[in-house]
Amino acid sequence: MAETKSDGTGKKRKVERRFIDAKTGEEIGKSTVVTNADDVAREVTIHKVTAKGDPGKRRPIAIALWVLAIVFEVLAWLVFNGTLANLPGKLVIWLVAFIVLDLICVVVAGQLWKQANHIDPPSEANKAEFFLKSQLGAILSAVAFVPVIILMLTDKEADSQTKKIGTIAAAIALVIGMGTSIDFHPVSEEDLTTMEETAIELGTGTVYWTPFGHKYHLNPDCQAIINSTDIYSGDVQAAFEAGRTDPCKFCAKASGSDVLNELAGNTATEDDTASDEAEATDDATETEEVDEAA
Repeated sequence: MAETKSDGTGKKRKVERRFIDAKTGEEIGKSTVVTNADDVAREVTIHKVTAKGDPGKRRPIAIALWVLAIVFEVLAWLVFNGTLANLPGKLVIWLVAFIVLDLICVVVAGQLWKQANHIDPPSEANKAEFFLKSQLGAILSAVAFVPVIILMLTDKEADSQTKKIGTIAAAIALVIGMGTSIDFHPVSEEDLTTMEETAIELGTGTVYWTPFGHKYHLNPDCQAIINSTDIYSGDVQAAFEAGRTDPCKFCAKASGSDVLNELAGNTATEDDTASDEAEATDDATETEEVDEAA
């Protein structure tokens, strides 16, 4: 579906909007939107969201993999400084191999940790603790690569070719490891409690969100996401699992604000409106940057 948005020069250009099923990843059509307040009063519902699954052994396995990643980091350093010079074959191959194994452990551990946090989220009561638990994967990714990069860069006696290859391989692994381990939409225990009590749906129960936004939307043509290229579609459970835990107030206003706010137990404030406006601006900007980069 083509929409238009400003290209920064005052002119409008067409935007090809894609609606993507959050579960299958396949492109789908846009659902019909209920916007009449009387219809909303009949069709809006509260859908109880629960954390699906069991964190089980995800966290212990993640911790074990991080420990193994540090072991591979140490082995990479021992190969680089010549301590393991008796290994068969070229040492530079062993160096890269240990860095790759380090990366594999970091990536898998990061995914398991994020999954566990979205099933059993940490509390946001202590901001520092919440940040640490939410972003532990990214922090340990840095621990798994930064020290060996520093050691290789500061070793003045090392072979220049091996030093170059090892440093580049470790730097690339650092970027990949941290990029895949950062939780861009962390969920808190408080978010889960709120979603269990006040998750709102319209009509068929479909809500929408974007790759860059932080809220879920009832209306696919909401002003906050009208300029977005990729729009994900699913129920509020899927939105929660994607880290979108707060309904957009623009959608509430466009679709019968009194009804929605009463059901949600959450009256729109100036801060809510400012937050939604900021999301609309940020999402449009980030989407344009992605389009330009492509």
